[in-house]
Amino acid sequence: MTVLALDIGGTKFAVARVDASGTLLDRAEHPVGQSPTATLRGLVADFADRGVTGIGIGSAGPIDTMAGTVSPINIPRWRGYPLVAAVQRLVPGVPVSLAGDAQCMALGEWWRGGHSGSSLLGIVVSTGVGGGLIIDGRPWTGRTGNAGHIGHVLVDHDGEPCVCGARGCLETVACGPSMVRWALAQGWTPATARPAPCPLYPSPPADADDTAAPW
Repeated sequence: MTVLALDIGGTKFAVARVDASGTLLDRAEHPVGQSPTATLRGLVADFADRGVTGIGIGSAGPIDTMAGTVSPINIPRWRGYPLVAAVQRLVPGVPVSLAGDAQCMALGEWWRGGHSGSSLLGIVVSTGVGGGLIIDGRPWTGRTGNAGHIGHVLVDHDGEPCVCGARGCLETVACGPSMVRWALAQGWTPATARPAPCPLYPSPPADADDTAAPW
């Protein structure tokens, strides 16, 4: 059994093939870019013919696992985006499952990581902040798949505005961009050299339209 794993983040998408033991076979990633739909299409198309028997998607939230849709706060073009249906169109006949990215991380840590107990809260700190729950050895996702998503818990009533529309969320102080803003305000100077992105395929045009249809 070979499974295709998709990671939908706020600034980059990643894809990997893994076997039944969790061994990583190969992987690739690409910045989200101007057209997240085109970016995802290119990544999936490159791996679709490699004998995968299932596809698992871990996406930044909020998500709706029952509807198969995603609305990542840091990807404004995707609101109620039918991600599961879109991937199914690319790889017909292959089952597709959707979960929160932090839920996937927590489950992976419980299954193959260093955690030895039966329950844990896994926290993702990246473009945003997310959380995934394992309770008594089982994923605890809630009705729509968002249980444990702690990034928008209020931590400061007088805090900074959040991309979700609220103010003072955990994400306003603890995510990657927020920490960079804080460091810059304290006088930190970043390095000028940055690693080049992996050009898996040509970047989509800046005016690419993501709103007309899933593909």
